[in-house]
Amino acid sequence: MAKVCPTCGGNTVNCPTCGLPPKRKSPKQGVFSRVYNALFGVPSWEVLGVDLSKWNGTMNIATTKTKAQYGIIRLGYGTQWKDPACDNYYQQAQANDWPVGVYWYCNVGQDVNLSMRSFAEEINTHRPQVDIVLDFESTSVDQGATLKWLQDAYTILLGLTNKKPVIYTAAWCWNPWVARSSYWSGKELWVANWTTGSSPYMPMDWYAWTHWQYSADGNKKAAEYGMISGGDVDMDLDRFNGTCAQFNAKYGTHIIPLGEPPVIPPVIPPGTLPEYVIINTGELAIRNSPDVISTNTIGHALYNTKWYPLELVTKNGIPWYRIGTNAYISKNYTRLS
Repeated sequence: MAKVCPTCGGNTVNCPTCGLPPKRKSPKQGVFSRVYNALFGVPSWEVLGVDLSKWNGTMNIATTKTKAQYGIIRLGYGTQWKDPACDNYYQQAQANDWPVGVYWYCNVGQDVNLSMRSFAEEINTHRPQVDIVLDFESTSVDQGATLKWLQDAYTILLGLTNKKPVIYTAAWCWNPWVARSSYWSGKELWVANWTTGSSPYMPMDWYAWTHWQYSADGNKKAAEYGMISGGDVDMDLDRFNGTCAQFNAKYGTHIIPLGEPPVIPPVIPPGTLPEYVIINTGELAIRNSPDVISTNTIGHALYNTKWYPLELVTKNGIPWYRIGTNAYISKNYTRLS
């Protein structure tokens, strides 16, 4: 299983043990794009997200949720190295009913089997509601070998998780470093293009995007999005290519447009339980105790399935339904009808 680097704790760039990658940097948009969009404006986007790694420091996800309906958390990097902040981010996301995906920074050219097994093992304890993502920003091999590594990673991860990965990349690294191929036709892309333009500049071999990282280096928005301390001043900002309804249909979530009041569920009289509840998220962890920790998951309840609670308990401010002798599900991810 992936582990935090014993040498640097996942905090030193280019550490000789783990090779921690630096914070993302990317070319800015050109002068033409800035002038064009200042004159004509850009479209609005209903579903906004952020992506988080140890570079974001101590976060208050309750604040983040008021600015972005979803997040994508880095679980690790390289062959076996765990992001030291991922557990805290994931637990906060669960506690705040905030859907997240997960990603792994790929050092293309290193052991692809070990890299994907490490990612898959972390996915088992950080079950995402959104996507699993292969982050491609670096390679140590030629174009053909880079293409094969990415294809192998995609196939291995799909086999280990039964979930189709999304590729994160940008034109500046994809175009010169990856051999051209039709393999990516129909697969999903998280494109990075930091611009105020109305659409991203696409890398070759790709014609559509699911997520778009449109702003990062230099935006100075970290505190606004919930960074408390110890993090970079900038925040990686994302968009989903669709509406809230489309996002919910795709992922089995229940997000709403930012600024709208949440839907108030029917009131259940104190001391009573509903006959059954319906799972309102893509895959809800069943835990052996009413705690949000990565080691107590014993199964998963699927979206739209019915479960019959035996007891309602509250721990650390989170309501839980007990559905078996030692089996609990979070009430926050259920609905009554």
